Amino acid sequence: MVSLCCCAHHFSLCLPFSGFFKGTSADQDRRFSDKELKLLKSMKFPPEFDKKVSSLSSVDMRKVNLTVIRPWIAKKVVELVGFEDEVVVEYAMGLLEDKQEPTPDPKKMQINLTGFLTKDTPAFMTALWKLLLEAQSDMTGVPRTFVEEKKEELRRAR
Repeated sequence: MVSLCCCAHHFSLCLPFSGFFKGTSADQDRRFSDKELKLLKSMKFPPEFDKKVSSLSSVDMRKVNLTVIRPWIAKKVVELVGFEDEVVVEYAMGLLEDKQEPTPDPKKMQINLTGFLTKDTPAFMTALWKLLLEAQSDMTGVPRTFVEEKKEELRRAR
């Protein structure tokens, strides 16, 4: 009897090929576990992230005017980091502009931005998410807060 050994040679002294591999799979080995899933379970998030709007658990970015959100993100990043960081702004905008996922997950966004904004990430995401919720519910896609701020600015200019 000739059988295949583990190194694919024909030796009759080798054990017959058993048809399966022994050991652990990547799912069973904790070194290869989903780190993002662990963080999602272990971190605390603001209640706004769970707010239901029009039967969705997150914001539909197709209803949001991102051209007014971008300057706010850039200004907020400068406030938090201390300098203009175009990489962080573009990364945050990329998370919001994803065409395959028009309803971003705020919890995953917070995890992804933590490497850049560190301890200030929860405050940033809470403020951003409130603006996105406002923008989504407005017909123009502009947060009501921005409209009120602009009105106040125009009143002061007179």
